[in-house]
Amino acid sequence: MSYIDDLLSKADDYLEGKYDPKAEMHKTLLKGTTTVLLVASLLTGLAFSGPGEINEDQVSSQLRQAPIVMDVDDYMNTSVDDDDDADEQKNAKVGVVQRFKQAVLNLPASVRLLIITPLWAIGTAIMTAASFLWNVIFSSPLGAFIASFAIGYAVLVGLFAVTAKMLFPNVPLKKILNKRNVLILGIAAVLLSFIDWMAPMYWHQYPAVAAAVKLGVGVFVIGTICYRFSKILNPLKVN
Repeated sequence: MSYIDDLLSKADDYLEGKYDPKAEMHKTLLKGTTTVLLVASLLTGLAFSGPGEINEDQVSSQLRQAPIVMDVDDYMNTSVDDDDDADEQKNAKVGVVQRFKQAVLNLPASVRLLIITPLWAIGTAIMTAASFLWNVIFSSPLGAFIASFAIGYAVLVGLFAVTAKMLFPNVPLKKILNKRNVLILGIAAVLLSFIDWMAPMYWHQYPAVAAAVKLGVGVFVIGTICYRFSKILNPLKVN
């Protein structure tokens, strides 16, 4: 029904001059084109080590399979099922990138130079930036603190939303996750991250009880917010 309602709403907007189907189509095409270019850039960055490999005409010959030399004794002592499973796993990992690479090398040289090379540059830049951010987040103390805060904050918000919705099923989720409650949960997440960061320096047994500490603080914070929330709702129910 929601899809039909959306269509009817768009029809009403169109009759009132508030909806332009051409503009909506242009937005959809732009999103689709951007997605395709992003995927193509990442695949190009994975498949090729540099622009020279893309534009070298002799690369295709390098992709020919080398002769396979097989020891008959080793082959007789190897399980056929194991070989088949290993080949399937190897083909699954390399197949997509390798087929994409071969398809690119079959394109005309001008297309590879003017289109594929810029895509490779974009894909390589994206992967380099992602690798750098990954190392910063999980290698530096500040990054670890930010990651701990983000995970703890998401868990607290999720638990509070589920708990409050079970206690007050008629209250909209937007009202449950108001600015005040979200701010309190954010402060609790910062406190938990700070405890995780500082406690091991002074309490060597903290890692063994870290889960219990987080559970205790989380239950206390969520319980307190729910209690205060119920106090706020009681006058509204009376009225």
